[in-house]
Amino acid sequence: GMYKRISEARNVNLMGVPAIGDSLRNLQASATVGCVPMLVRTGKGEKTLAEGNLPEGTLEFANLSAAVDYILAVKKK
Repeated sequence: GMYKRISEARNVNLMGVPAIGDSLRNLQASATVGCVPMLVRTGKGEKTLAEGNLPEGTLEFANLSAAVDYILAVKKK
């Protein structure tokens, strides 16, 4: 998948890297390589949330701005 290609092409470990998305497929793909899946409820996000089956540990945000605020706050610690 895309995340695996990024990891291999850049020779970087994606463990713990935030991955923001609104589709289950993208969240699952990111979780598979160790990213922290972050669901935004904008776009397809509400539908994705309602359908369930989110990867374990998926964080949930109202929108992209809220997700970015969270990431920046965590990085400051």
